[in-house]
Parts: sequence; C-alpha cells; structure tokens
Amino acid sequence: MKARLPKEEWEAREKALAQMMAGASPPQKAEIESSKSSGKALDAALPIPDVPVVLLTGTLKDPSFPGNPMEQDLKRELQEEFLRSVSHGDHVLVPNSRHYIQEDSPQLVIDAIQKVVNESRKKRPMVR
Repeated sequence: MKARLPKEEWEAREKALAQMMAGASPPQKAEIESSKSSGKALDAALPIPDVPVVLLTGTLKDPSFPGNPMEQDLKRELQEEFLRSVSHGDHVLVPNSRHYIQEDSPQLVIDAIQKVVNESRKKRPMVR
C-alpha cells in the first residue's frame, strides 16, 4: 500500500496509526507489526494451491482516519487482483465492517469457513 498511496496520505496515515497504537494492547500492537510482513508473505506464497478461497472484505470507510477512503479502495483493488490469481475464489463484501469482520458479522465468517470446508470435501474426500 505504501507504494500505491500518495506520500502525504501515507505519512498522515502512519502518524494517525502511531498515535492510535500508543494506547493499544500488546495483541493489537502485534497485529500491526505482523501486518507489515503479511503482504510480502502473500507474494511469496503465490500462486497458491488449487484450493477454495473465500475472501471477506469490510467496505465501511472512515473519512476521519487519514487516507482511509483511499486505502479501502486500494485494498479492494489488491484483493480483486489476488482473487484473479486463484481458481476457486469467492469475494464477500461486508458493508457494516472495516477490519474486524469477525466481531461485526461473525455469521459471515462462520459461513465462509463452512463453505471452504464443504468445497474441500467435495474435491478430496476425507480419508479415515
């Protein structure tokens, strides 16, 4: 995202994130740190095996957070790009969530997991 957002948007976003994270819990801080390497990990994993994928995307925007509307649009573009690289992918847009879909729409997460499990079982019967 850093490479695709305008420099001033990126800097404002990083400043706001640093201020927000000053009071964050250790798990929240660990999440931010791990997110810095997750894009690189995904790039290294591509192409992924021929497995079912369900991608949940929170589409709610927060205009009060620097760069968020632009960031949300960019994330959606990148996610669509990722989905074009998989053969069995579904994209579920979640309009009432930005990031923590598991809190905002837990049933959608459960449904996505169930769909991946069911599709996986169709492709490869379980051996017992």
